Amino acid sequence: MIFSIHIRPASFIIVKIFFIFSLLIIVKSPNTFSEGHMMMNGNNKANISGVQAESITINGKIFSFFMQKPSATLPKVNKKPLPETAAFPSTNIRSKGNLTAQMLSEFLLKNNPALNPDYTLRLATVYKEEASDEGINTDVAFSQMCLETGFLKYGGDVSPGQNNFCGLGVTGQGVKGMSFADMRSGVRAHIQHLKAYASHGKLNNPLVDSRFNFVKRGSATKVDELQGRWATDRNYDKKIISLLKKMYTVAKS
Repeated sequence: MIFSIHIRPASFIIVKIFFIFSLLIIVKSPNTFSEGHMMMNGNNKANISGVQAESITINGKIFSFFMQKPSATLPKVNKKPLPETAAFPSTNIRSKGNLTAQMLSEFLLKNNPALNPDYTLRLATVYKEEASDEGINTDVAFSQMCLETGFLKYGGDVSPGQNNFCGLGVTGQGVKGMSFADMRSGVRAHIQHLKAYASHGKLNNPLVDSRFNFVKRGSATKVDELQGRWATDRNYDKKIISLLKKMYTVAKS
């Protein structure tokens, strides 16, 4: 490092001592940076997080040095956003899911890498929003969607263009079931149908599920009570719970 400064002879001894001291600081401290390495704002303060400025004035000239604060003072990154209390997924349909939209999206992509990540994140976000509006467990709803659509691979009676994410109206023998104009309408219908089974409460969003009033209200408050009601598959509840467990395993990894 080269310093080039014009000074008066009377100040030579003071400046020489100052620079010797400064060079010792630079050599001794690996966290010390010269002014040339830092971005400054109008108040002569470093605008980079974790850095503090020290200045000294000699004969009207300002000399600044910048010290990096100890790493212990820097904010820690939370690598596990999943709450520790959520060690096991809730099978209550009327509850708050613990997984974020990003976690749900990553689980879906893990099981169907051919999907567009932007689409899966948007779908997961819509599920979070619609489920929150109606007080429905997003984790359960998203797991059921993964089961019903084969992780959006479909292959059954329902086609992707129907925006039918839970097999509403599908009775077998080629019956296509219900269709919805867009993603949100299809997700909303799914959430509303779950709410019909899980509670006697009124809907908070406009009704789009035309089969809502065919459900015996409050007849299935947990996932294991959907078997024989939502589907005739004897292992229907076990398949959803299995997906829930896998989803939480992926979220914690």
